[in-house]
Amino acid sequence: MPRTFILTFIIVLPIVWLVAPLWGRADEARTRLPASPALTQAYMGSLCRPPDDFEILFENQGLLPALESSAEGRRVGQIRHVYLDVLRRDPVDGDCAALRDWVEDRTDIEQIRRRISGSYEARRVTQVRQAFIDALGRDPVGWDNSSLRRWVDSGFTPSEIRGQLAVQRPIVGVHYFTWYQNRESGWGNNRDVVQAGMKPAIGWYSSSNPIVIETQLAQMSAAGFDFVIVHVNAESPEAWVNAHTFFDRLVRYKLRAAIILDGLYTRPATQKATWVAKANAEFAGHPNYFFRDGKPLIMLYSATPDFAIPGVALRNVYWTENYGPGTNSFNASPVLYPRDWPFWAPTPPPVVNGVVPVIPGYVDTHLGRERSMEYPRANGRMYREQWQRALALRPEVILVYSWNEYFEETAIEPTEAWGDQYLKSTACYIAHAHRGTTGTC
Repeated sequence: MPRTFILTFIIVLPIVWLVAPLWGRADEARTRLPASPALTQAYMGSLCRPPDDFEILFENQGLLPALESSAEGRRVGQIRHVYLDVLRRDPVDGDCAALRDWVEDRTDIEQIRRRISGSYEARRVTQVRQAFIDALGRDPVGWDNSSLRRWVDSGFTPSEIRGQLAVQRPIVGVHYFTWYQNRESGWGNNRDVVQAGMKPAIGWYSSSNPIVIETQLAQMSAAGFDFVIVHVNAESPEAWVNAHTFFDRLVRYKLRAAIILDGLYTRPATQKATWVAKANAEFAGHPNYFFRDGKPLIMLYSATPDFAIPGVALRNVYWTENYGPGTNSFNASPVLYPRDWPFWAPTPPPVVNGVVPVIPGYVDTHLGRERSMEYPRANGRMYREQWQRALALRPEVILVYSWNEYFEETAIEPTEAWGDQYLKSTACYIAHAHRGTTGTC
């Protein structure tokens, strides 16, 4: 057992002994000592159970990690991996009761694997996997578990699934940033300044300007985008205000939009859960909010969703050198979870859980990072190659990075440097995606 957990137990045990008589019966104790929503969500996301009275009383950021590395936490992780390997789903997402039954049953992990492998659900996964291979010419296992499970959970027969996949049309989203402002040091965010050669066609703008947002929304809508991913730095009050301004203007368009929370990275699960709950409360009720699987989509940028919020479709959007199963450098356990979405990738981009990322180019050699990367636009060639690959894979979603991320030189909105070249080609490729066709633009 970890030393921190032992020390915590030694320190608090006398306190528990002193206050225990005041608690009364266990049911009454739970009534008087309710867990905070964030703590409950963190426990459900990690251990598939709510915290007990001891864990509620001594709520702190160090207790949950200690429990995750305990015998219970390790067993939960082992069983989750069996589900991912065999059924291609994570039981933490809606099936905690079954997972906890296995945890308490104490059955050997290999026996659990054999029993799950012999289930009707496992046979259904095998049938749908073959339907994917027949219809799309690619194996979804490992890479595209989310899409595989979507059809496993449907009421369609394998033959009907093959037919549906054959006519599948991807929807297209684009990443949008709300952090630009004019300052004495230059145009940029609170930390960095954009290079002078990357000036937008509409000039150096403020992300809080409703007229600028209106112009950008009109351009995105005309290009045919289905939805926008609005990046919000969780700890920046200005970013939240700008996002609200964006959504206020969005009502004039058919476009949908969803929030991605940036800057949370290695924050404790309880903090991340609190921020997601805030985004859900403030934006999900908007008539133009984007839903996935019947739930409002809320994304985290490079922050593991190790918590559970009922009624929210959580996704973790991140960059890694290799998104492939078993080689994913982002996750501590090299597993591609169904919640994982790709941020960007060099050519050829992969399909990850139904999503293919598309990028016009990427350059960060000027940012002074420890490791820099450079993938030149080559006058639009990289963008063309990425789009043609995305269309050939026939995914559920294509995500363009980005509308206006100038620091890594991935923007496609009109600029003085390239005019509306990328806007026109984007409209052409989105039309291909909606028609289910391929071709050049």
